[in-house]
Amino acid sequence: MSPTAQAGDYVIVNTWAYRRRAPGVGDLVVLRDPEVEGRFLCKRIAGVSGPALYAVRGDNNNVSRDSRAFGPVPADLIVGKVWLSARAPRRRTAGPESPS
Repeated sequence: MSPTAQAGDYVIVNTWAYRRRAPGVGDLVVLRDPEVEGRFLCKRIAGVSGPALYAVRGDNNNVSRDSRAFGPVPADLIVGKVWLSARAPRRRTAGPESPS
């Protein structure tokens, strides 16, 4: 999802967002990975194909694993709508020590 989100970033997800309406094209969502149990993906809704099947895409088309690889996803895999994304603190690496 780079540049919108990067692996390890924190997101706040509204799990009630789609209780009364369906996801819309352009919505940024968290979904359960249809191929890897226990993994979550952050993708954008790219389209609707049939009743409650959603095409999802990553913002970085060149490297994203999305519906182009695993096909449209059913609505029950969508966890909710991303409300807020924040960069996770990056670990600082130790640099060379300066001479004393």
